[in-house]
This record gives sequence, structure tokens and C-alpha cells, in this order.
Amino acid sequence: MGFDLRPPGSLIEVASRLEDAGFEAWAVGGAVRDHLLGIERGDWDLATNARPDQVVELFRRTVPLGVEHGTVGVLSPDGSLYEVTTFRRDVETDGRHAVVAFAESIDEDLARRDFTINAIAWRERTAELRDPWDGRADLEARILRAVGDPADRFAEDYLRVLRGLRFAGTYELTFDPPTREALEASVPGLDRLSAERVREELVKVLAARHPSHALRLYRDTGALGVWYPEIARHAYDAGWDEALAAIDELNPRDGLLRLCRLLLVIPALRSDEEEIDPGMAAVATVVARLKLSKAEQRRILHLYRHFLPLVSPVDSSAQVREWLSEIGPGTERDLFRMHFAAARAAGAEDSVNALVFMWRRVHGERLSGAPIELADLALNGTDILALGVEPGPLVRLLLDELHARVLEDPDLNTQEALLREARELVDMAGLGQTSKEPEEK
Repeated sequence: MGFDLRPPGSLIEVASRLEDAGFEAWAVGGAVRDHLLGIERGDWDLATNARPDQVVELFRRTVPLGVEHGTVGVLSPDGSLYEVTTFRRDVETDGRHAVVAFAESIDEDLARRDFTINAIAWRERTAELRDPWDGRADLEARILRAVGDPADRFAEDYLRVLRGLRFAGTYELTFDPPTREALEASVPGLDRLSAERVREELVKVLAARHPSHALRLYRDTGALGVWYPEIARHAYDAGWDEALAAIDELNPRDGLLRLCRLLLVIPALRSDEEEIDPGMAAVATVVARLKLSKAEQRRILHLYRHFLPLVSPVDSSAQVREWLSEIGPGTERDLFRMHFAAARAAGAEDSVNALVFMWRRVHGERLSGAPIELADLALNGTDILALGVEPGPLVRLLLDELHARVLEDPDLNTQEALLREARELVDMAGLGQTSKEPEEK
């Protein structure tokens, strides 16, 4: 019986061009697996016995994605990009990289793949499903099994440990016992991977519908402790399950916010006796280790720092404005999203209602036009200098004091009123030239 995986028409055009030239074109990887699971996917890849130079000759628009490894990007007429890779077999592996050679058959290519559910290929021209490792049966049984000898598969590339945790968690699969045993034995090899590859796997985990499944496997297999020891120290604390449930409630399209919520299992230990919060330092270490961009690191650290305390329903309008000023523009949305997620995960309807009430107040203050940021003041440092204050940190101190007064009473935010307030402060402190005693003549 033939199979129809209903691929995009543009993929069929690319496959047909290869087939018409006398080559085989097999759809491989995630699209085939996910179709068999009943999940729609867009990342279709092709494997072929055509060599890279032959692929380039056949198509007008190509991109050299990894020609040295046999991969050419082919742009279809509608602009879709498909990876077309020559059949390969491993010649040598070291746990991080593989030396490959071109193979002659799709079966050789499938034999080098990590798990049976990923070692399935489909040929559109013949409607044939090639499944030499019974991956389809494992999908039906919800089992994750390595291709061939599990220990060999993980030793070839330790990233397969993290891929296995992701697949098992994302698709809610049970490990084949020998595969689970070999995976756990291979966990120490994770420290040989690059930060970029580890980060990419975590990003994919956080993009799943329920990241909690894979994250629990990270903990239970010991993988969490290799790259995220700061998190692993708290993975059996009371807040761990609460954090995972909240992560599941957050939008999958905002993986950075989900990562921030995961990092919040690291307790903030603010103390007047310590210059640096150890919790903040630990979070900074994790995001730096993952080589996130500077902007991403700043966003996570800022949210971690301001997650608590949140505004309260009993806070005055002035306190709400003060909180908004402290956290900075735009941050309140992310903070409320994380608190809403926690309340929904806990099934705490009263907390959700309280958050709705507070969000309306916070949002209302933003929309009201009330001066909230320091830049909203009706005067600036130049105005302070004009009062005779010497340039230096005192200018900022005066602006901060005026800002605090305006947060309490927005009606003060006129240049006339603030200049009056500033003159009083200058005179009280004896800072301005006008307050000096006259010089003797």
C-alpha cells in the first residue's frame, strides 16, 4: 500500500526535478515522523543519491548550507527553502562531530540516525515508506528507541542525549530500557558540547506545548546538573513543580520568558550585607554560559530582579506609579504574564481575579499620561544647573527627589512648580550660588 504524506506542492516540485534527472528523492526527518503522529509540520527535508554539485546543476537558485557535509539549500519557485542532502554514512565520530562519507542508498543513510522514529523516509514518486528500524511501530507504541546499539549512538554525538530528552518529553514517549540506560550513562559527555548546540536544544524544549515533561527528564537523568547546576540545586525544592506548571502556561512563542520563569527556581537572596545578590549572580552565570545575546541576558536579569514584589490591590496610585518607575517601561507586561501563568497553573481563581484588577490599574496609570519615568519630568539637569548647582552627582540626586515628589503628586509636574521645589531644595542644602554669603569688596 502506498503512502501519501501530503507535502507542500513546492517540495513535490523539488523532488520531481531530482527524480526526473534519474536520482532518488526521499523526505526524511521530522516532517515524516510528525505526519505519522498526526502533527502538521513545515520543515521538510530531502535526502538523495545526487551529489552536491549535481544538485547545484539541477536547480537555478541554491544556497551552500553545508556543501562539505552534503547539504545544499534549494529555493523553490515560491521561495520556500528546502535542505537537500546527499545520502551519508559516518566514517569517524568523537562525540561532538562526525566525519562522513557519501553513501549509495537511503538505508545506509537511515542507519546513521539517532532514533528509530527519525529513521523513516518517504519517497513521493513511488509513495513508498522506508522504515528499516520499525520506527512506525515505536511511534504507535509511544516508545523512544535508539537505532542499533544505544551506547554507540550516544557516543557518536552526545547531543543525542538532549535530543532524546526533548523527543521523549515533547511527544510523551517512554524510553526503551536499554536506550534509557545508555542515555543516562552518556550524560557526563554533555560537557563536551558547545554552548550553541546546548542552547538550541533548550530553545526547542521551551517551544514545545508542555516543556515540563522534557525538563523533568533533564532533572531525572542528571542532564540538568551538567549545564545548569545552578538550577539543578533547586530541582527538588517545593517551587520546582510550581515553576514547571507555570512554564507550561506561558506562550510557547516567548521562549525567553519561559527560560526566565525556569531560572526563578533559583531563590533571590537579597541582603543588605551582600553587595551582589547570589541568586542574581547565579542567573547571570547561566545566561552567560549559554551565550545568549547581551539584550537577552539583560531582559532575563531585569525580570528576575523585579519579579517580586508585585504591586498589590491595596497599593495607592502613587505606589503603583513608583513601582512602574522602578521596573521601567514595558516590563510590567512580562511580569504580569509570569504571575498570571503561576495563578492559572495553581488553579487559583481568586489570584487571577486580583491580578486582573491590578493589571487594569497598572495599565490605566500607563495610559493616563501621568509622569512615571525620570525623563517625564517637566525639567531636566540643565534647569538644575541654572540654579547654580555645581555639575556632578548632586544634580541627579535633586532630579530623583523631584521625581519622587511627582510620582506622589503628578500635578507638580510643571516647570514652574518643579523649579519652585528645586529652589527650596537647593536653598535648604546650601547648594546654589544664590545661597552663598556675599564676598567682601
